[in-house]
Amino acid sequence: MRRSDDIVVQRLGPSDRRLAQQTFDLMTTVFAEGGDALSAPYVDALLARPDFWALVALDGADPVGGITAHVLPMTRNEAHELFIYDLAVHPTHQRRGIGRRLVETLCRDAAAAGVTVAFVPADVEDDHAVAFYTALRGDPAPVTIFTFEHADQDRRAAT
Repeated sequence: MRRSDDIVVQRLGPSDRRLAQQTFDLMTTVFAEGGDALSAPYVDALLARPDFWALVALDGADPVGGITAHVLPMTRNEAHELFIYDLAVHPTHQRRGIGRRLVETLCRDAAAAGVTVAFVPADVEDDHAVAFYTALRGDPAPVTIFTFEHADQDRRAAT
């Protein structure tokens, strides 16, 4: 097993389709959410977006973790914030500092691009995630996130 300092973290760009697909597949597996494989055109479109950020943690040529985020333009001032959406590390590589390196690299790169605020939602019931973000010195903010899914609304309206 390699040490965490042997792990390379890099941002994925338009020429990284195969590696991005592997990373997104890894993240889906870690989350155990299922889902369909992303098509090449969809991944290409994601990677071409300057407001979509994806970083991968590599152990050699193998992705062992990944993080995705979206740059959001603010309306209260002329600034942007970074919404961290997904962070996953393969279970055999957890507790080795890889998740921390992904978050720290993402935040450092964002700050260098002028995006100085990053935020991430964590389910209150997810003790592991809450402890992880607390250890990174994140400031918890009590919020409730509401989701609206059209298919779900259509189903409720029919009953």
